[in-house]
Amino acid sequence: MKYWVSLLFVVSMLFMTAGLASAATPVPKLVLDGKELAPEEPPALINSRVMLPVRVVGENLGYIVDYEKTKKVVTVKSGSTTIVMTVGSKTATVDGKKVAIEAPPLLTKSGRTMVPLRFINDNFGATVYWDNAAKTAFIYSASGEGNPGGGDNGGAGSGGNGGGTGNGGGTGSDGGGLIGVVDPDEGGGATDGGSVTPPTDTPASVIHSVRFDGDTIVLKYDGAVAPTASVLTGPDRIVVDLPGSDFASDFDPALPADPALGKTGELAVSGHAALQKIRYSLYADKPKTLRFVLDMSQKWNYEIQNDTAAGEVKILLKQPDQQQPQPGNGTYTVVLDAGHGGSDPGAISVGGKSEKTFNLSVILKVQALLAGDPRLNIVLTRSGDTFPSLSDRYNLANSIGANLFLSVHANSNPKNTIKGTEVYYSRDASLAFANVVHQYATTAGGLQDRGVLKKSLAVTRETVMPAVLFEAGYLSNSDEEKVLFTEDFQNRVAAGLAQAVKAYLNLT
Repeated sequence: MKYWVSLLFVVSMLFMTAGLASAATPVPKLVLDGKELAPEEPPALINSRVMLPVRVVGENLGYIVDYEKTKKVVTVKSGSTTIVMTVGSKTATVDGKKVAIEAPPLLTKSGRTMVPLRFINDNFGATVYWDNAAKTAFIYSASGEGNPGGGDNGGAGSGGNGGGTGNGGGTGSDGGGLIGVVDPDEGGGATDGGSVTPPTDTPASVIHSVRFDGDTIVLKYDGAVAPTASVLTGPDRIVVDLPGSDFASDFDPALPADPALGKTGELAVSGHAALQKIRYSLYADKPKTLRFVLDMSQKWNYEIQNDTAAGEVKILLKQPDQQQPQPGNGTYTVVLDAGHGGSDPGAISVGGKSEKTFNLSVILKVQALLAGDPRLNIVLTRSGDTFPSLSDRYNLANSIGANLFLSVHANSNPKNTIKGTEVYYSRDASLAFANVVHQYATTAGGLQDRGVLKKSLAVTRETVMPAVLFEAGYLSNSDEEKVLFTEDFQNRVAAGLAQAVKAYLNLT
């Protein structure tokens, strides 16, 4: 009898332990444009990589996904874009060009195909973030439904247009999308799923309050949020959007009692050198998106921190040009920007070649040289022939709290005798980085040295971290055109730029 009682006790304890372990392990989530998807299997962490279900992600991004069972080949199509992957292979093709996959696609026990989060981010025209604390993969499509444009509209209502000024005076466009963000934290979970529950309007989070404390704006929330930010000028504003969020019933300060006034309000601020007031509203309804607009009396730096454990989004205001690069979570974030792209070819060389091709080739070489350093988190504004707008580029760098921004271009001039390499910066805080780029990259290229120049360019002016635009040479000069498109020159320049980044961050 004692034997059976003891056995029953042991079995009971095993079931209780298993139940507690199961309850303590959160099921990873998949959120697209603020709407939570419901795949048959959740995302999964497999061999230290975040893996996502390619069919669910692809079809919800508007792709046609086909799987050939006998050959284990996945084909993803949308318009002129075709992506082909093979289960177990670390090589895929994107529009016929071979690309490497950091971890091969795999099949789950239920027959679902999983691919790395980073591959989706780099090749599906979407921006993907992994929130390790919330165990959630946030995906923002290039259409920007979950990532509203850069317009202000801080009061009630919807809409808003792109806000940034363009290089050389043009205006930023609404289109473009954020392309090629390398996920900052690969840790936590995914599997595949075949069917998707139709998305609802239920927000993924609710915001309980907004308050101003010293140099910090604090948004208190429940749920899961993925804030995005942008900077507008004329007047100066910092705009923070929370896709998939709504006001809680107990939101403080209280919203208007009259429904006709909408969900909108403002918080007066006094005693700050730049912040004048904070406006907030339900900016969009599908998906529900809250917008917080910080009205500034002058251009000001900021940093966004999302403390998922405390349920707080913090917007830290910092005096301009006084930020020194500091690693976040032990790593530095460097944004690499290949100028132009997609419908914008950039300058056309005397031989008919496009600047956009040169820019991307060099940037991908720089990425390859830096990607192996665990102290660096490399982010690309584009990884293919796409066109992020100018505001997309600098807003991306600002919103992720990047430590450095480096843009690569090739120049052109009606006078075809002009030639040489130039390094541009806009803000005094960027001069030191510009000098280091000049020291390493200009020397590495070996063309005529045209020096370090100060000029108001959108991507170096509107960013809040040290930012440099590198003009490798002149496509309008026949001698330099021949050099610029050689592997040898591009490899030397890429090596010089990579050295400059590490030297400036003291990582050599």
